[in-house]
Amino acid sequence: MQHNAEPRPAAGLPLGRNVGTLATFGLASAAALGPTLNAGFVEAFSSARVAALAGGLLLLHLLRFPSFVVTREAWLYAAYVGYMLIQLLWTRDVQLAFNTIVPATAFLLVLVLYSTLLAFHEEQPVLLGTLAGFLTGAVAYTAVTRFPFTYPAEFSYNAIAQLYLFGLFISLILASRSRLPLMFVSISAVIFVHIVATTSIKTNLGILVGTIVAAVLYRRYFLQTARRYLLVIAVLLGGLAYVVLSNEALIDSIRRGVDRVELGVEVLQARENIAGYSGFERRSAWQRQGLSEWTENPVFGYGVEAFRSKFEITSHSTFVDVLYNSGLIGFLLVYGIVISVAVRLYRAGRSTPDATRATIFGVGCCYLFMTFAGNVHYSGFLAVFVAVSTALLDPRRLPAE
Repeated sequence: MQHNAEPRPAAGLPLGRNVGTLATFGLASAAALGPTLNAGFVEAFSSARVAALAGGLLLLHLLRFPSFVVTREAWLYAAYVGYMLIQLLWTRDVQLAFNTIVPATAFLLVLVLYSTLLAFHEEQPVLLGTLAGFLTGAVAYTAVTRFPFTYPAEFSYNAIAQLYLFGLFISLILASRSRLPLMFVSISAVIFVHIVATTSIKTNLGILVGTIVAAVLYRRYFLQTARRYLLVIAVLLGGLAYVVLSNEALIDSIRRGVDRVELGVEVLQARENIAGYSGFERRSAWQRQGLSEWTENPVFGYGVEAFRSKFEITSHSTFVDVLYNSGLIGFLLVYGIVISVAVRLYRAGRSTPDATRATIFGVGCCYLFMTFAGNVHYSGFLAVFVAVSTALLDPRRLPAE
């Protein structure tokens, strides 16, 4: 077992280069397909199956390379999962607690799996396989539900938005680390249209916030890129606009998404319910109640899923749920991962390409924004983001060809 993400050769099952590349591509495709199917078809592909799949793929990796990687982010999350298991001693509803423990276990296995893949396998097959796995699951979801041309019954717009955010991140990372950036930027643009169409306020606003902050911090890179690809970007946007405008269903979906984003901005400005959105004050009340009761037991928390057990719903906020359920211990472990990735980003400096750092920073800001309005701390997509980010920010890693 390795405790860092430094790429290195390792003795193992001998495979030819082409066979090894294909095997890596297949492992990464299957690894990405699990969380994608879980988001789109949660009843048929549960978090337990994601965990089993990730564990099985890790065992397949061990057949070739008899070692794996546990980064400090994985140790932090493993400590969080371990603490939740200890909390079962004072958890009121143990059965309900597994609504968090099972996906959190899947998160940990996905995090270790991807850290390992990027440490021992070639980078490009891992990233390309991940994109292929996402696209396979996304196409299957569209084939079954017809989204974004129609909205399926009981549409889980936040979960599906996170699915497409995952695809957006991987395609942008590939654009930053391959010789065909425009191809992956084109894929990113199509994925972004799907995110807008989900009408998820938190995800769309998170992307907006992340883009603005990243553009300010990496303004030189953004300006250089805009000047270099201005004509190509204009043609790409024009082609995408033509495709959208030629389909009435897509126009309605995107218009609905844009309206929801505008509504979200108005809600944030007003800090109260407005016409068209009546959930802000209710969610604020849950969060105030959660924080108020947390101060009565600030260190250890009330137990796994204690908030849901008492109020029959989550607080719709990662930091409130974690504080209430797991106290400061759980909060420091979960948000310690955020700090750890931020430290890696700061230390990476010029050893990592600007495009890669800007993408990680922007998507990281998006996820951080989303934690204030949703529970994302056991999302498999976040696990992949953390693993890919920590691996690519390693100053010893050379940029992919």
